[in-house]
Amino acid sequence: MNAPILLSEGMSPNDASRLAAFAQTDAGRRILASEFSSRNEDPTLYRLMNEVASLPLAQQHLMHASPSTRTHLMGLSPASVHIDVGLENMFAMYANRDCIADLVMPVVAVPKKSDKIWSMPVATLQELSNAQLAGSRSRPNDVGAYTVNSDLSYSCRDYGLVDFIDNQTLSNADAPLNPRVISATVVKSFLDLSREVRVAAKAFDSAYYGANTTALSGANRWDTSTSDPIAAILAAKEEVFATPNTFVIGGQVWPKLRTNPKVLQYILSRAGVSNIGAVPAQMQLDLFAALIEVDRVIVGRAKVINAQEPGTTASYVWGKSAALMRIEQNPNPKMTQTWGYTFRMGSKAYRNEVIVDRMPGVMGGEYLKLTHSDDEVPVGQGTTGYLFETVIS
Repeated sequence: MNAPILLSEGMSPNDASRLAAFAQTDAGRRILASEFSSRNEDPTLYRLMNEVASLPLAQQHLMHASPSTRTHLMGLSPASVHIDVGLENMFAMYANRDCIADLVMPVVAVPKKSDKIWSMPVATLQELSNAQLAGSRSRPNDVGAYTVNSDLSYSCRDYGLVDFIDNQTLSNADAPLNPRVISATVVKSFLDLSREVRVAAKAFDSAYYGANTTALSGANRWDTSTSDPIAAILAAKEEVFATPNTFVIGGQVWPKLRTNPKVLQYILSRAGVSNIGAVPAQMQLDLFAALIEVDRVIVGRAKVINAQEPGTTASYVWGKSAALMRIEQNPNPKMTQTWGYTFRMGSKAYRNEVIVDRMPGVMGGEYLKLTHSDDEVPVGQGTTGYLFETVIS
């Protein structure tokens, strides 16, 4: 090479790179081997044009092509006339699955944080008294001694969460995002899930059922073809003193229970019977409730992630158990027969407060505070329920 490649002032790095690459070709070497100087650019370019014109068209296209992978566009493209923004009429957000805490242990508003619960021993109304009169003028016998007690009590514990929303975020949010609504939804969901976990832990704890509990195993489990769940449930139902009106199961249990061969026989046996309606395509909750003679079947499908590590799998809050219960939504001041209540101080709803704070950040903001004081108390326990544990593998 007789002369170096000189970069003209203002030449882009891309052009310089292409020129340097061309200098390594045969045509480039021949041109540079000629008497090249800064004063004879025109003859040099003339020779270059002649060299290029003598090449095949494919090589000419290759030499003129840009080394960049970017497409050369002619005219406007869709991307050049639009800047991506968030949709104003759509916001994807997913609530937790079926939460049943309020159905299993209904909320009862109480005025004090702790108190006693009046009750009568379950044996009182089962005792036999001599009601026969000795003669037409005899006096009726006195009933035996009975009493009431206050052995049960509740003591509410405080629960609550808070979330801060700064005013800059409120002012800067695009539609349809509403930071206040999102905050309220998230905070309430956290409180609801915590309550769901507490209620499930009590409802499926054998300690609150006395002798009325059975742990299934082997061929008796409801995900085996040899088991007969309906026969087992009906037999257990007779062991409960206060007739159960609700059957509570976990989300993992229901798919196995509804496809159990013995359970499906109750559907198949309806074929040809005209006075009980059409044969359903599959076992349904209301049909199963009718088969075991309860008012309703409740399925708990909520899930929880217990660990904070990335990739942690969610698990079912309501495990592999099932419970027959008597549940009364509101206590009767004369005679309540229920498995349990959630006693909440003040009102049935969570306490909701918005607290303005001007100190944080540039514009200040507000705290959303949700609190409640609860105690989940199994009132009737074994008198009003029967628990099946490990009903599926």
